[in-house]
Amino acid sequence: MSSVQFHLDRLKEQLLREISWTIANKINDPRIPDVVTVTEVKLAPDTRSAVVFISIYGDEKEKKGSLIALNRASSFIQKCVAAKVKIKNFPKLSFKIDSSFEYSERINNLLEKIKDDLV
Repeated sequence: MSSVQFHLDRLKEQLLREISWTIANKINDPRIPDVVTVTEVKLAPDTRSAVVFISIYGDEKEKKGSLIALNRASSFIQKCVAAKVKIKNFPKLSFKIDSSFEYSERINNLLEKIKDDLV
């Protein structure tokens, strides 16, 4: 692994931890549930932008409302995290829903339905 990739991986892990902490402890928006899981941070190679994938338990309406609230609070979250993570160009954060859990759940349910046909 190159030193640049190592640096980016460490930065992603640090951003994930700090963003998670900031959402849990600094954001007081009623549209955002108490439990929001940051599942992944995809950082651009130049570190000027990052997509933060989140998992929220609830129906689609709650998820969309939470996503809107988080994207509106992104500059506040950036400011809080930038105070802890010292890098030259702090990335602009944007949030997206991570639907991989629902997708894997759907695949597992489909496999359970056809399990008897496979034997």
